[in-house]
Amino acid sequence: MRLPSSSARLVTSEEMVALDRAAIDTRGIPSLTLMERAGKECSRAITAWWKSAAGARRPRGSSGAGSGAAARGARVQRPGPGLGPVLILCGRGNNGGDGLVVARLLKAAGFTTRAIVAATEDSLSPDARANYEACVRARVPVTFLPDRRAWGVGSEAAIAADSSLFVVDALLGTGSRGAPKEAIAAAVELAALSQKPIVSIDIPSGVDVTTGHASLPSIRADLTLTLGLPKLGLALEPGREHAGEVQVLDIGIPADLVDSARPSVLTATGAWARALLPRRSPNAHKGSAGRVLVIGGSAGMMGAVALASHSVLRAGAGYSVAAVPRSCVDILETRVVEVVKRGFAETAERSLAFEALDEILPEAQRADAVAIGPGLSRHPETERLVHALLDQVEAPIVLDADGLNAFEGKVLRRGKGPLIVTPHFGEAARLGGIAIGDVARDPLGWAKFFASSSSAMVCLKSVPMLTVVPGEPAILNSTGNPGMATAGAGDVLTGTIAGLLAQGMDVAEAAAVGCFVHGLAGDIAARRLGRRGLTAGDIRDALPAALVALESGALDEPGAGIGMNAGGDDWL
Repeated sequence: MRLPSSSARLVTSEEMVALDRAAIDTRGIPSLTLMERAGKECSRAITAWWKSAAGARRPRGSSGAGSGAAARGARVQRPGPGLGPVLILCGRGNNGGDGLVVARLLKAAGFTTRAIVAATEDSLSPDARANYEACVRARVPVTFLPDRRAWGVGSEAAIAADSSLFVVDALLGTGSRGAPKEAIAAAVELAALSQKPIVSIDIPSGVDVTTGHASLPSIRADLTLTLGLPKLGLALEPGREHAGEVQVLDIGIPADLVDSARPSVLTATGAWARALLPRRSPNAHKGSAGRVLVIGGSAGMMGAVALASHSVLRAGAGYSVAAVPRSCVDILETRVVEVVKRGFAETAERSLAFEALDEILPEAQRADAVAIGPGLSRHPETERLVHALLDQVEAPIVLDADGLNAFEGKVLRRGKGPLIVTPHFGEAARLGGIAIGDVARDPLGWAKFFASSSSAMVCLKSVPMLTVVPGEPAILNSTGNPGMATAGAGDVLTGTIAGLLAQGMDVAEAAAVGCFVHGLAGDIAARRLGRRGLTAGDIRDALPAALVALESGALDEPGAGIGMNAGGDDWL
């Protein structure tokens, strides 16, 4: 599998800690020097942010920590740009040490700063203690409040927050795990109640650096200044929403150390996806452009197979065949013209019967790729058919929807050929026999585990989507938008991936690029029609435009009009 550039890497907590340690142990960079650099870059960025008036916008507050002044009917004041009082909330570890450096350097820049530490003085890490002593020498007030009760309404801390222009969150950093507790939790809640803009150092406190899971309580920052490298948890929801604007600050970790460390997660880019797209020969015909068999459909669910089989063609394949229950062929004829329909034996409930196996296998042998699942139903006989198809079909298979549900409580493994699965969280939970919340708390962890145990390639419908290939770095998708949360969007994804597979793409690359193209089509459709009311058919119909935008090279530059935070639409 050809991977995106390592410059598009995202790091987990463990990877960032290892890089910091390598810089200290192998390059002789003192940890205090790294902390000083971090504080210097943060103070510079904060000063620029505030002076640009970005800090005067309405604050986000904190989830699970009350509704603050707005809920009490008070008018929230938003002061204009200028230097004035700033409160820095610190923990006892190195993130708190970064905050103490920021307190000292913001004072030097002209702010009136005060730091409050949610811990005892004797619990500070060695580097945090050194910077506490530096604050004392610089006459920066530092208060220690280790008791949760000292952070309530009307407390010294609350008064300091209310009088500040903004709050700096330096409570929990890269190495933190689990929900904030005791005084740290009280400090997070205080930040929300203040209704002031919040700047988080490295990661909003309460957000997991690796998974993006946001505990209760957790900070919702207006600006997150992440140190060294972008963190995975800032790219996954809900961490992405909690982070606000994100800036990555260089703190001097040697580039060769970063380059020598194998990445675990890379971000899909336009240039990468463009380079992998199959090229169509000038003398191409429908057979050479690839043939896909889509197996699915049942009474009341023919729309799913219609979307998937038509998306095969919209993704560039030359021939799409839909294998459906015999009595449903006429229904499909009214839904899509260009797809070839084949009717097979069915159950009394009008889903595909197990006896259809011998009829479907010859069609599968002629296909370059097979998609199984859209609208299939969960009839026991149909589920037996799915199991047999996975055992006997040799072509690459994309398994989705009820094709996945057929393996609830069972072991999913291919008998022959490569397999791509495209579950949403509910399907993932059923495959793993776990709660949906467990998948949502660590989507990458689940995808890696399932890919390893099943030998399947996983396209997990997280936000954003993740593609995991056993033994390879995960690919985080960079396209897509909330308007795509609509019935049938997954069927379009299934058809898109199968269509790319049929055109001769490497299986793993087709999975990841299919997610990218699908999300890009959703972005184009949303630009044209808006996010509210977007349908799966709109996404399907935008697939050709997405491929044009990709092939043109307009997306080769990072952030060139793609994704949820895109700007500009010159490529449309």
